[in-house]
Amino acid sequence: MDTSREYLDRLISGEEAAWGELHRDHYPRLWSSVQRILNNPSLTDDVVQEAFIKAHRDIKKFAGQSQLGTWLYRIAINQALDTIRKKQRTERWLSFLAPTSDDENQTVMPEGHVLPTVSMGMENAELRDTIFEAMGELTAEHRAVVQLRLIDEMSLEETARLLRCKAGTVNSRLHYACEHLRRKLAKLQKPT
Repeated sequence: MDTSREYLDRLISGEEAAWGELHRDHYPRLWSSVQRILNNPSLTDDVVQEAFIKAHRDIKKFAGQSQLGTWLYRIAINQALDTIRKKQRTERWLSFLAPTSDDENQTVMPEGHVLPTVSMGMENAELRDTIFEAMGELTAEHRAVVQLRLIDEMSLEETARLLRCKAGTVNSRLHYACEHLRRKLAKLQKPT
Protein backbone atom coordinates (compact mmCIF):
# COMPACT_ATOMS: atom_id res chain seq x y z
CA MET A 1 0.00 0.00 0.00
CA ASP A 2 1.21 3.47 -0.86
CA THR A 3 2.01 5.46 2.30
CA SER A 4 3.45 8.48 0.55
CA ARG A 5 2.54 12.07 1.23
CA GLU A 6 0.66 12.06 -2.06
CA TYR A 7 -1.51 9.16 -0.88
CA LEU A 8 -2.17 10.91 2.43
CA ASP A 9 -3.14 14.08 0.54
CA ARG A 10 -5.58 12.02 -1.53
CA LEU A 11 -7.15 10.73 1.70
CA ILE A 12 -7.29 14.22 3.23
CA SER A 13 -8.99 15.55 0.11
CA GLY A 14 -11.61 12.82 0.51
CA GLU A 15 -10.81 11.03 -2.72
CA GLU A 16 -13.11 8.02 -2.91
CA ALA A 17 -10.56 5.78 -4.67
CA ALA A 18 -7.95 6.40 -1.95
CA TRP A 19 -10.45 5.58 0.79
CA GLY A 20 -11.45 2.48 -1.15
CA GLU A 21 -7.79 1.36 -1.18
CA LEU A 22 -7.44 2.02 2.54
CA HIS A 23 -10.60 0.03 3.25
CA ARG A 24 -9.53 -2.85 1.00
CA ASP A 25 -6.04 -3.04 2.52
CA HIS A 26 -7.03 -2.82 6.19
CA TYR A 27 -10.61 -4.00 6.63
CA PRO A 28 -9.92 -7.78 6.90
CA ARG A 29 -7.24 -7.40 9.58
CA LEU A 30 -9.24 -4.82 11.54
CA TRP A 31 -12.38 -6.94 11.39
CA SER A 32 -10.55 -10.06 12.55
CA SER A 33 -8.87 -8.29 15.46
CA VAL A 34 -12.00 -6.48 16.61
CA GLN A 35 -14.04 -9.69 16.32
CA ARG A 36 -11.62 -11.51 18.61
CA ILE A 37 -12.08 -8.77 21.18
CA LEU A 38 -15.87 -8.40 20.89
CA ASN A 39 -16.79 -11.97 20.01
CA ASN A 40 -19.87 -10.69 18.16
CA PRO A 41 -19.80 -10.48 14.32
CA SER A 42 -22.67 -8.01 14.02
CA LEU A 43 -21.19 -5.66 16.61
CA THR A 44 -17.78 -6.08 14.98
CA ASP A 45 -19.18 -4.90 11.64
CA ASP A 46 -20.53 -1.77 13.34
CA VAL A 47 -17.33 -1.03 15.25
CA VAL A 48 -15.05 -1.41 12.21
CA GLN A 49 -17.38 0.77 10.15
CA GLU A 50 -17.31 3.38 12.92
CA ALA A 51 -13.51 3.21 12.94
CA PHE A 52 -13.37 4.04 9.23
CA ILE A 53 -15.88 6.87 9.71
CA LYS A 54 -13.79 8.26 12.57
CA ALA A 55 -10.62 7.94 10.48
CA HIS A 56 -12.31 9.77 7.60
CA ARG A 57 -13.42 12.53 9.96
CA ASP A 58 -10.02 12.82 11.69
CA ILE A 59 -7.59 12.18 8.81
CA LYS A 60 -6.45 15.81 8.90
CA LYS A 61 -5.25 15.21 12.47
CA PHE A 62 -3.02 12.30 11.40
CA ALA A 63 0.48 13.60 12.10
CA GLY A 64 2.42 10.80 10.43
CA GLN A 65 4.25 9.81 13.61
CA SER A 66 3.18 6.20 13.01
CA GLN A 67 2.16 4.13 10.01
CA LEU A 68 -1.28 4.97 8.67
CA GLY A 69 -2.32 1.35 9.29
CA THR A 70 -1.20 1.55 12.92
CA TRP A 71 -3.20 4.75 13.38
CA LEU A 72 -6.30 3.13 11.86
CA TYR A 73 -5.75 0.00 13.96
CA ARG A 74 -5.57 2.10 17.12
CA ILE A 75 -8.87 3.74 16.25
CA ALA A 76 -10.56 0.36 15.69
CA ILE A 77 -9.23 -1.21 18.89
CA ASN A 78 -10.23 1.85 20.93
CA GLN A 79 -13.70 1.78 19.33
CA ALA A 80 -14.02 -1.89 20.34
CA LEU A 81 -12.97 -1.22 23.93
CA ASP A 82 -15.26 1.82 24.13
CA THR A 83 -18.16 -0.29 22.86
CA ILE A 84 -17.59 -2.86 25.58
CA ARG A 85 -17.32 -0.18 28.28
CA LYS A 86 -20.58 1.42 27.10
CA LYS A 87 -22.30 -1.96 27.04
CA GLN A 88 -21.09 -2.74 30.56
CA ARG A 89 -22.25 0.65 31.85
CA THR A 90 -25.65 0.20 30.22
CA GLU A 91 -26.05 -3.30 31.64
CA ARG A 92 -25.01 -2.10 35.09
CA TRP A 93 -27.62 0.67 35.02
CA LEU A 94 -30.31 -1.60 33.59
CA SER A 95 -29.63 -4.14 36.33
CA PHE A 96 -30.93 -1.60 38.88
CA LEU A 97 -34.23 -1.54 37.01
CA ALA A 98 -34.57 -5.31 36.60
CA PRO A 99 -37.40 -6.86 38.65
CA THR A 100 -35.33 -9.98 39.40
CA SER A 101 -31.78 -10.27 40.58
CA ASP A 102 -29.08 -10.98 37.99
CA ASP A 103 -26.79 -14.00 38.10
CA GLU A 104 -23.44 -12.68 39.33
CA ASN A 105 -21.60 -15.27 37.23
CA GLN A 106 -23.21 -14.16 33.99
CA THR A 107 -20.66 -12.93 31.47
CA VAL A 108 -21.07 -9.49 29.95
CA MET A 109 -19.85 -10.58 26.54
CA PRO A 110 -22.38 -12.06 24.13
CA GLU A 111 -22.16 -15.79 23.70
CA GLY A 112 -20.84 -17.39 20.55
CA HIS A 113 -17.59 -18.42 19.03
CA VAL A 114 -15.19 -16.65 16.76
CA LEU A 115 -15.14 -18.38 13.41
CA PRO A 116 -11.74 -20.02 12.94
CA THR A 117 -9.49 -19.00 10.10
CA VAL A 118 -7.09 -21.28 8.29
CA SER A 119 -4.19 -19.04 9.25
CA MET A 120 -4.81 -19.76 12.91
CA GLY A 121 -3.56 -23.30 12.32
CA MET A 122 -5.93 -24.85 14.86
CA GLU A 123 -7.15 -28.18 13.55
CA ASN A 124 -8.47 -29.53 16.82
CA ALA A 125 -12.02 -28.21 17.17
CA GLU A 126 -12.17 -28.94 20.89
CA LEU A 127 -8.93 -27.06 21.51
CA ARG A 128 -10.12 -24.15 19.38
CA ASP A 129 -13.45 -24.00 21.20
CA THR A 130 -11.74 -24.15 24.59
CA ILE A 131 -9.40 -21.30 23.66
CA PHE A 132 -12.26 -19.16 22.35
CA GLU A 133 -14.32 -19.92 25.46
CA ALA A 134 -11.39 -18.96 27.68
CA MET A 135 -10.83 -15.78 25.65
CA GLY A 136 -14.49 -14.88 26.15
CA GLU A 137 -14.03 -15.08 29.92
CA LEU A 138 -11.25 -12.48 29.88
CA THR A 139 -11.91 -8.76 30.24
CA ALA A 140 -11.86 -6.68 27.07
CA GLU A 141 -8.48 -5.22 28.06
CA HIS A 142 -6.98 -8.69 28.54
CA ARG A 143 -8.44 -9.95 25.23
CA ALA A 144 -7.02 -6.90 23.46
CA VAL A 145 -3.52 -7.61 24.81
CA VAL A 146 -3.69 -11.27 23.76
CA GLN A 147 -4.94 -10.26 20.33
CA LEU A 148 -2.29 -7.61 19.75
CA ARG A 149 0.74 -9.37 21.28
CA LEU A 150 0.16 -13.04 20.52
CA ILE A 151 -2.10 -13.15 17.50
CA ASP A 152 -1.16 -9.96 15.64
CA GLU A 153 2.44 -10.23 16.92
CA MET A 154 2.80 -6.55 17.72
CA SER A 155 5.74 -5.37 19.78
CA LEU A 156 5.37 -4.49 23.43
CA GLU A 157 5.84 -0.81 22.59
CA GLU A 158 3.26 -0.86 19.76
CA THR A 159 0.74 -2.60 22.00
CA ALA A 160 1.27 -0.14 24.84
CA ARG A 161 0.94 2.78 22.43
CA LEU A 162 -2.26 1.38 20.86
CA LEU A 163 -3.89 0.68 24.21
CA ARG A 164 -2.54 3.89 25.76
CA CYS A 165 -1.06 2.20 28.78
CA LYS A 166 2.40 1.44 30.12
CA ALA A 167 4.46 -1.49 28.87
CA GLY A 168 4.36 -2.98 32.36
CA THR A 169 0.57 -2.94 32.26
CA VAL A 170 0.63 -4.76 28.93
CA ASN A 171 2.95 -7.43 30.38
CA SER A 172 0.80 -7.80 33.49
CA ARG A 173 -2.39 -8.20 31.46
CA LEU A 174 -0.71 -10.66 29.12
CA HIS A 175 0.60 -12.71 32.04
CA TYR A 176 -2.85 -12.87 33.64
CA ALA A 177 -4.52 -13.78 30.35
CA CYS A 178 -1.98 -16.51 29.57
CA GLU A 179 -2.37 -18.02 33.04
CA HIS A 180 -6.13 -18.13 32.53
CA LEU A 181 -5.72 -19.77 29.11
CA ARG A 182 -3.20 -22.29 30.52
CA ARG A 183 -5.62 -23.33 33.27
CA LYS A 184 -8.37 -23.85 30.70
CA LEU A 185 -6.10 -25.92 28.46
CA ALA A 186 -4.86 -27.98 31.42
CA LYS A 187 -8.48 -28.93 32.19
CA LEU A 188 -8.89 -30.05 28.59
CA GLN A 189 -5.85 -32.34 28.80
CA LYS A 190 -6.93 -34.04 32.06
CA PRO A 191 -8.86 -37.28 31.50
CA THR A 192 -12.46 -37.05 32.65
